[in-house]
Amino acid sequence: MMVVFEILIKAAALGALSLLILHQIATQVREYYFYKQNGWDFSIDSNLDRLKIDEKITVYNLNLTNWERFFLFRPFYIFIMIVLLGFMIWASFQNLPS
Repeated sequence: MMVVFEILIKAAALGALSLLILHQIATQVREYYFYKQNGWDFSIDSNLDRLKIDEKITVYNLNLTNWERFFLFRPFYIFIMIVLLGFMIWASFQNLPS
């Protein structure tokens, strides 16, 4: 019974992180097309990061400009989450019986 519970917890964690990565990638793509349509004018805010999930990513407001959020923060954040997902998948197969 405990093995089933452990598998469910791992699957839920992997699924949640995968969905968060997909959400951030989709937001990055939508922002790319928004700024491309507006002539790469970063003085216009896309308001695509005003969702509750994006507000809860950081503990406090980072006061990032649109340019910093688009080119620095979100790509680095997506990369970090993909690395974390890779480590989680790798760790899931470390204790399997031979």
